Amino acid sequence: MKKNEYLALVAMEECAEIQQALSKAIRFGFDDHHPDRPEETNEEQMLIEFYQLIAMIEELHKQGIIGGFTPNKIDKVKQDKIEKVYKYMEYSKKNKLLD
Repeated sequence: MKKNEYLALVAMEECAEIQQALSKAIRFGFDDHHPDRPEETNEEQMLIEFYQLIAMIEELHKQGIIGGFTPNKIDKVKQDKIEKVYKYMEYSKKNKLLD
């Protein structure tokens, strides 16, 4: 395995850990916590996983494995995503699939 593959795999693992943390937050509440970790809420766990993913993406960029976007491109990607989410949220409401 090459370094770029290793770092990409770790980033993939972080994606899965964010999924798991969000799932637990939805199932048990963002303010709840794992019985073995009462000092860390599900929200905090989700944020930890998110920032660990950010760290891995930044490391892939730092190592020259991936390129990067300009701040303007990043803002546009984010804004486009939010607009798309709300567009389809309205569609789901219209079809009575979302309260």
